[in-house]
Amino acid sequence: MPLQAIIFDFDGTLAELNIDFDRLRGEVRAQARLEGFSGEWPDGYLLEEVEALAAILGDGFGRKSMALIQEAEIEAARRSSLFSFTKGLLAEIRQLNYGLAVISRNCGPAIRTVFPEIDDDGLVFLPREAVAKTKPHPGHLLAACAALEVRPEDSVVVGDHPMDITTALAAGCVAVGVASGRMSEDNLRAAGAALVLPDASDLLVRLETLA
Repeated sequence: MPLQAIIFDFDGTLAELNIDFDRLRGEVRAQARLEGFSGEWPDGYLLEEVEALAAILGDGFGRKSMALIQEAEIEAARRSSLFSFTKGLLAEIRQLNYGLAVISRNCGPAIRTVFPEIDDDGLVFLPREAVAKTKPHPGHLLAACAALEVRPEDSVVVGDHPMDITTALAAGCVAVGVASGRMSEDNLRAAGAALVLPDASDLLVRLETLA
């Protein structure tokens, strides 16, 4: 495998995942009820649910909901920290001259709360506000590949959620799962991961098995 770049998810992959998505979805739905929504809830992840509801209730609902989500993300970030191996792993990847990127559905202010150095030179950082469509849309990942000037097929995507795996495969990248978030090894393998690790600490060594 002519590996040229490694692209990471953030929460659950490089840092603790502390966001209570069920509680947050409940708050968004309560806001929708207050604004008169009485239909069936849209299918999909929270951000996509907000988008679908905003199409019905208007941009005001969308802005209120996204502000609520960002506030919860930043609050959770204040209680989070990077995994112990994260900074060393990223430094080693840079030393080996791989392209390096982090993409996330989380907002930039929350991620920078946990990892202020993420904007250092040599790392492409694309939180949700940096792209028109966030993952699972493959455009999020393809934007990272374009910024790194690498082909998707020469890139490895590392994430803790089946969404990361399916996004990688849709974009034509190699998918590696890490069971360091809330998903099991079986969940990640079922999604199509070529390799599943307990966490990303031994990533560089284990990537040799994909060569």
